[in-house]
Amino acid sequence: MQKHDNKVAAQINLIKIPANTIYEFEFDQETDWVKDMLLEMNEHATDKTPEAYLKETSLYISGEIEKKNKIEYGEYLIVNGNIEAEYATECVRTLKPMKVQLNVPFKVSFIDESMAKTELFDGLDETWIENDTYEIYFYTKRTVDFQEMIHEQIFLNYNQYPVLDADAKLLGVDWRNPPRG
Repeated sequence: MQKHDNKVAAQINLIKIPANTIYEFEFDQETDWVKDMLLEMNEHATDKTPEAYLKETSLYISGEIEKKNKIEYGEYLIVNGNIEAEYATECVRTLKPMKVQLNVPFKVSFIDESMAKTELFDGLDETWIENDTYEIYFYTKRTVDFQEMIHEQIFLNYNQYPVLDADAKLLGVDWRNPPRG
């Protein structure tokens, strides 16, 4: 196994990756495109700017990639990884600042876009490959959009309606006599 020390870029050119070699990757907000995602994650916190929250929040992405080749799939990339984050936002009930933690494991396969409309993959969002189930993403011109996949994984799991204390009573609301309708 080779360590790829942040060589996995936002866009991965499959030509540059040897087949059947596992590469480990690690990213945090020191990488520009990861920093941009963390800024976006912090946008719902309104008592400071997203930039001001960078020192108080974190986004860490790690895992392994491996390029493979099979007759039925052609050239493909498998990615096993995890996204860990703590981001700033605000409670949707009280508008008070809060932080939310995110932990998202992912298993993804990137397959050539020419396979998207084949009987094997048409209409599917995951596939059985390498003895496991992987989400399917398609690449174009032997270029994998790694950044877009990470972005999608984060925002599919991003808490759109965070609540500080779901059981807390709000001032001015009489919980003994709920409105009837």
